[in-house]
Amino acid sequence: MSQINERKGIVSGIFLLMGLHIAAVILGIIVLFIYISLVGNVGKDNYLGLLLIWSFFGCLGITQLIYVIPAIFILRRRRKFTLVKGVIIGAVVTALLNGACWLFVYSGVR
Repeated sequence: MSQINERKGIVSGIFLLMGLHIAAVILGIIVLFIYISLVGNVGKDNYLGLLLIWSFFGCLGITQLIYVIPAIFILRRRRKFTLVKGVIIGAVVTALLNGACWLFVYSGVR
């Protein structure tokens, strides 16, 4: 495989992961709205609601494993190895950026 085709595959894998992130955030918003409409409030006494908010929005770096690992297995089964490389690179960059943002947020809170 030529170098240009491999780069295109890696970039395509990164964009595929971005699409999966967008789909996960939209699904998280839908689940959160359904939960709020059923329960009525999300506050201090409602820990499940706070957990939903934290898991979908505050912890994208960890919750991305729910859809990244199956995507990697599916792409490997289809022998799309350059896409797998792009998905893995995108997942690592997402986790590092998420960790850096959380460190920045928590460093200012005292």
